[in-house]
Amino acid sequence: MNRSPWLVALVVSLFLVLIAVACAPTPTATPPPPTAVPPAATKAPVAPSAPAPTTAPAATAVSATKAPEPTKAPEPTKAPAPTVAPTAAVKAPTQGGVLKISTVPDADILGYPPTMTKLNDFNFAVTSLETLITFDETGAPVPNLASEWKVDVANKTITLALQKGVKFHDGSDFNAKVAKWNLDGIRTSKRTELAAVSSIDVVDDNTIRLNLSKYDSSLLITLAGPVGLMISQAAFEKNGGAAWSEKNPVGTGPFKLVSWQRDVKQVYARFADYRQKGKPYLDGVEWVIIADPLVRLASFKAGESQVTQNIEPKDAKALEADTKYRIATLASALYGLAPDGGNANSPFAKLAVRQAVETAIDKQAICDSLGYGYWKPLYQAAAPGSWAENTKVVGNKYNVTKAKQLLTEAGYPTGFKTTIYTPNSPQIIVDMLTAVQGYLKVVGIDAKIEAMEQVRYGDVYAGKGWQDGLAMAPMGLSPNEIGLLNRVFLPGSVLLPNALRPPAFQQKLAEIGAAADNDAKQKLTWDLQKIGTDDNAMMIWIHSNVGVTAMQIKVHNDGFNKTIGVPWTPAETWMDK
Repeated sequence: MNRSPWLVALVVSLFLVLIAVACAPTPTATPPPPTAVPPAATKAPVAPSAPAPTTAPAATAVSATKAPEPTKAPEPTKAPAPTVAPTAAVKAPTQGGVLKISTVPDADILGYPPTMTKLNDFNFAVTSLETLITFDETGAPVPNLASEWKVDVANKTITLALQKGVKFHDGSDFNAKVAKWNLDGIRTSKRTELAAVSSIDVVDDNTIRLNLSKYDSSLLITLAGPVGLMISQAAFEKNGGAAWSEKNPVGTGPFKLVSWQRDVKQVYARFADYRQKGKPYLDGVEWVIIADPLVRLASFKAGESQVTQNIEPKDAKALEADTKYRIATLASALYGLAPDGGNANSPFAKLAVRQAVETAIDKQAICDSLGYGYWKPLYQAAAPGSWAENTKVVGNKYNVTKAKQLLTEAGYPTGFKTTIYTPNSPQIIVDMLTAVQGYLKVVGIDAKIEAMEQVRYGDVYAGKGWQDGLAMAPMGLSPNEIGLLNRVFLPGSVLLPNALRPPAFQQKLAEIGAAADNDAKQKLTWDLQKIGTDDNAMMIWIHSNVGVTAMQIKVHNDGFNKTIGVPWTPAETWMDK
């Protein structure tokens, strides 16, 4: 912003997203609690100190009456308020121009949601594809290709009314039949997000009904991510299926793919028949892939791109001080290492070994030296201060003596050799793991770092897996902590295939999905954190991350780093002439 929470953007786009690995010095807004039970119908409307966890409000009752405005503060974790430099008075959008965005890494899959497992892929895909549901600025689910919906908890159904008169880039119609085909493709794939959907009915040309085996409060949120992306069934069938669609997105979005030179550039042109008349404002979009952070930053400063992503913390401060640029920040990811605890013969199958590894790492020092004080140490699967954080979780804090004792108890008094598997970009990930390697060496664990190309690492993260080692796991917060944990740890997930999956953890995830009110959901989530961290040390969490994107001040309404779950808003973006 990166086979590919989907998702993965898990990732995620592939593994999950590789989101920006920087953070910004702005006060953090108090994150909202989990989502209440969805309203009966929703219609389209005419790295600082973390705060204490919030208390969830009462759930919204479900009825068959006219829909209220979207419920405020839904399940997605609200991120720190974007840091934005002062701008001039509001201007009317102007037409024209090609927006160039420099970033890394490139996508693996752009046009086939069932195999889009990296959230990073989703970040690119929304240039040309659209979801059924999206989020407003508060993080509430609002209509997109679905114009409204009705949730019937008692009868376990969700009915979606679809926008009328929408065309795909190939001229074919978007309708209920195509929407059902898209969602059935997810259901019959290896993805787990729609496991609660037992069947889908076409009610009429513009309405579908999801029939559930059990009520799942996260489904509406899920349809705002990769699972909810709609592609042309006609293009898929005409051109040979999944292999073609993965590289050739044909959606309803504001821009059509013109060309894709892998690891170099993606080129898009304006879709003249876009459903929102008068939009998009831009003539085109180019994603320029530049792996070297210094070259990428220099290119941005030279005006060769108008937007740049994945800015390293040390560079973010300098750009913030320059009035030629606008900086936007957003809580984006949790970074950790996944032990292959699911392999019975691995050293990491032993709880004491997993605890020893985490106890050996000085996370605060890593955050201070590489995150420039912007990163936050992580001890559970929750952004610090979010509704999902259980403040009573003890965690495995830095203690070299204890780490050595745990290794001795596990039968490794002199340590052992292992491997850390990681993507080779962004470079700051490799730098962070080099620091981890040094800490492990102190307690006797000789860890080799195997940094590999994104595609090869995708086979580790969402394919064949790994043996006797630790896999780097950047996990995008989309739409929140439970969303990412569902993508990775629910039964049937293809992500992190060798990670430990305790039955108690999976059962608690299922209970969270079935919870009908916010207080129950939050309590169950806190229980989940204890099971994952104190009882099992499933993951070696390292730090939470805040993504940083920089834009020239001529760029407007781009939506970058504004709302978790919304990578950007290409239809709204415009530039000064």
